Amino acid sequence: MPVSDSTRARRFSLPDLADERVDEAISTFLKGPEQRRGRPGPLRSPASSGNPFAALETRIAWQEAFRRETARSVRYRRPSAVMVIAGEPTVDSPEAAGWLGRVAAPIAHVVQRGIRETDLVTRTGEARFQVLLPETTGREATHIAERVIADCQVWLRAMQAPISLRASSSGTTAHTTLDAALARALEAIDPGAPA
Repeated sequence: MPVSDSTRARRFSLPDLADERVDEAISTFLKGPEQRRGRPGPLRSPASSGNPFAALETRIAWQEAFRRETARSVRYRRPSAVMVIAGEPTVDSPEAAGWLGRVAAPIAHVVQRGIRETDLVTRTGEARFQVLLPETTGREATHIAERVIADCQVWLRAMQAPISLRASSSGTTAHTTLDAALARALEAIDPGAPA
């Protein structure tokens, strides 16, 4: 290995690899921060808990993030979108309604797997979810919704579950806010329901 003849002091040097603190520092760096930037509370690891609902935001945390994203979208004129995914029984029977509770966790898992780390999901009903998609146009949100529904339909058909999934998405435009986008998405899922 060539050695430099320079007499200039080195600006950077690697630590002694035999030092135990180096291993600890590298491991800590690879694990990531213990605290998320901009969000209170520790990081959650859905893989470690085995519970797909553990990775979801609470309704209050989701609504706070929604308000922040609404203000950011208006201030910087950046796109934002929301997506609503709802499972519903295909037949009106108690057995079909019972399936909603059984498929809610797999739906939550598919939704989490189909979105980015910066997107936020909350559960708003037994098998109903709302997703906040910052820096996403309405068209991109529609593609995400279609992909998530297609992924869920594969295993719903395989299980012969009497459940159908619907998704609706909407994004901000130059003349509308994120609040209006959410109202449009909710109206598309439940036509005629009060917003």
